[in-house]
Amino acid sequence: MVTQPQKLYSAEFISLIFILFFGFCNMSVFYSFYSYLERLGISAEWRGIIVGLEPMTAFFLRPAVGIFIHAGNAMVFLRFSMISLALILCTYTVTVSLPGLILLRICHGAAFVTLVSAGVALLVHFIPREKSTQGFGVMSLASLIPYAVAPMLTEIALRHFRSEAVIYAMVSIMAIPGIVLISAVSPRIRNMLDKMDPGDLQRPAIGQLWQNIRRVPVILILTMNLLVFFTYATVFYFIKSFLVHQGMGQDVGIFFAVSMGVMIVIRTGFGQVMDSGNKVRTLGWMALFLAAVYVLPPWVDSLPRLVLAAGCYGMAMGGILPLLNAIMFEFSARQFQGINSNLMMFMMDAGFFLCPMIMGAVLAVGGSFSLVFLSCSAITLILIALLAGLSRWQSVHANTPDAGCGG
Repeated sequence: MVTQPQKLYSAEFISLIFILFFGFCNMSVFYSFYSYLERLGISAEWRGIIVGLEPMTAFFLRPAVGIFIHAGNAMVFLRFSMISLALILCTYTVTVSLPGLILLRICHGAAFVTLVSAGVALLVHFIPREKSTQGFGVMSLASLIPYAVAPMLTEIALRHFRSEAVIYAMVSIMAIPGIVLISAVSPRIRNMLDKMDPGDLQRPAIGQLWQNIRRVPVILILTMNLLVFFTYATVFYFIKSFLVHQGMGQDVGIFFAVSMGVMIVIRTGFGQVMDSGNKVRTLGWMALFLAAVYVLPPWVDSLPRLVLAAGCYGMAMGGILPLLNAIMFEFSARQFQGINSNLMMFMMDAGFFLCPMIMGAVLAVGGSFSLVFLSCSAITLILIALLAGLSRWQSVHANTPDAGCGG
């Protein structure tokens, strides 16, 4: 039996990346959803809640979905969720009432969490342990490329269609190549999984799951991922409103293109470098840099400054997210790598639903955008403190099996 993949860029790995890419295309156009709700006449008290309902649904469903979905049934869930997403996106064109939007966002979250959980459950079986940062960096391209391109294209399209809902429906077309690819690659993936150790593909017992979740490094890494995605979601959901406030609303597409473009460069060009060093130490330096970056927004009042801030933000996030996933991957036993990777997504969901609710409430009571972004800087400093705790745990348990990642 083959227990570990021998190379990263296998046909199965690349196919799964493209399937997730087509799925993430539907999410990348929702950067302006908060502003869209404002134009619909939805009150400020409800906007943040409605924006957060999609990731909130994913948050509550992820633990059950992540445990129930495994390598053996993931392709079925991939196909079902891709079709569901296409139908849901089309429904935004006819849904403008508050109750309708609430229901629609819940359905959207359920379909999306199923798609991503199924994709991750398969992908981790095709990542070599010694290339984990590169693997998760490439995996992240499935979301980064849509987020880099879609906002700019959406802003151009809005000059003609005047409604984000039409754009949401148009993006549903991206599900078609995703469905075709799922059908084409299914036999090959099934054949590869048959060659792997059956014990690594089975769903662990509840007692084993609980023991895994209670491990100190797992708790610390999951908490750090929550903090990172809370700040990441703050930028995603509020950067357009902030730039409108600064008189630069038309430049939001440039911000996303630059920041996501830099992230792509970091993850494709420096993954091998990050794999060769001490991942925990590297993550600490990048988190400190990110904390400094979150102080920049009040200083952004011109296009050159916006480009510089976007580039710095992209550099920091370009390394932090794949490093966190790689550290979790290496701290996890083989049978828990898929589950723990989905738990990382669970923390992402938590950040994306807590952020618009909390930060939206701050703005609703008169808080400034400067306060919102300075809060992100403080949150990142908390992450650094947790990282110091992880480093200490790693040094104490350095001689025990599966104690930690290194380099």
